[in-house]
Amino acid sequence: MSTSIVKDDINLVDQISSSRMIPNRGRPVYLAHLSDIHVTADCAWTKKDLFSKRFTGWINLKIFGRGFRFRKTNEILGALMMDIKAHQLDSIVFSGDATALGFEEEMAKAAELLGLNRPDALPGLAVPGNHDYQTASCVAQNHFENHFSHWQQGERIGNHTYPFAQKVGDIWVVAVNSSTPNRLPWDARGCVGGDQLQRLGMLFEKLDNSRRILVTHYPVRIASGKKERKIRALRDLESLLKVSTKGKVSLWLHGHRHDQFYHPTSQDVPFPVLCAGSATQNGKWSYSRYSIENCKLGVECRVFKPETGLFEKAESFTLDLPYSY
Repeated sequence: MSTSIVKDDINLVDQISSSRMIPNRGRPVYLAHLSDIHVTADCAWTKKDLFSKRFTGWINLKIFGRGFRFRKTNEILGALMMDIKAHQLDSIVFSGDATALGFEEEMAKAAELLGLNRPDALPGLAVPGNHDYQTASCVAQNHFENHFSHWQQGERIGNHTYPFAQKVGDIWVVAVNSSTPNRLPWDARGCVGGDQLQRLGMLFEKLDNSRRILVTHYPVRIASGKKERKIRALRDLESLLKVSTKGKVSLWLHGHRHDQFYHPTSQDVPFPVLCAGSATQNGKWSYSRYSIENCKLGVECRVFKPETGLFEKAESFTLDLPYSY
């Protein structure tokens, strides 16, 4: 079942505190969820790039309109960060695709626009998207992990980068890397991999009995409720669902798709799944704010208004969360 976001007179998220508080059990946790910002920059190309997915990505960017759709990215991110700072949320969740082509120059610019190189950088958690892992060299050189290191802190299994978990108030936010470089130009699939899945199970065992929120780039279902197309899907989705269910995940947050939507708890997926949409795509311009208290999730969808230059509330609703600890 797919559920479009609808208006609700109840707005739990409007009650967000104007000052940051020390996390303690019983207090609501407030999160911002943003995704798919696709920052571009002047980049140093090599001959090798001309024979990689970067070249077809460049064609899509320059010829088929993607660059035009993200032409206001710098302006939108400025307004978005101002809006987030005004509400003093506990943490930010970024679910991937910081860049258009996976260049380090794009990664550095994205981190700068999100304020990650500032002394007052906001706390957060980040996972890479398929565009951030556009080529094998992106992965080998850890471009995403290096520039987003401030949002890569947490509990881990050994020295492995993924998965990792951050404690925010009395909940765990768990980052899983679902992105992988692909050779073929049309291949946008993701994969968690058996080793990471095994570590995820171990990480769940390691965490205390607080509510768990899973963050990936790839979705469980698209907005219609159907499975993602094979060329864009997560290869081992069913295995990740099995490990997540066993690990008592209460909520799954993701990006990849550029529209906001959600799926409530169902027989196939025993927890809600929410997509933040794209924060910077022209005409979509969205991110979400969440309040989590006990078994209730308050969701506020915020969209950019070109006439005011600000993000404003669009819709709000509440969902029930499974598992009580």
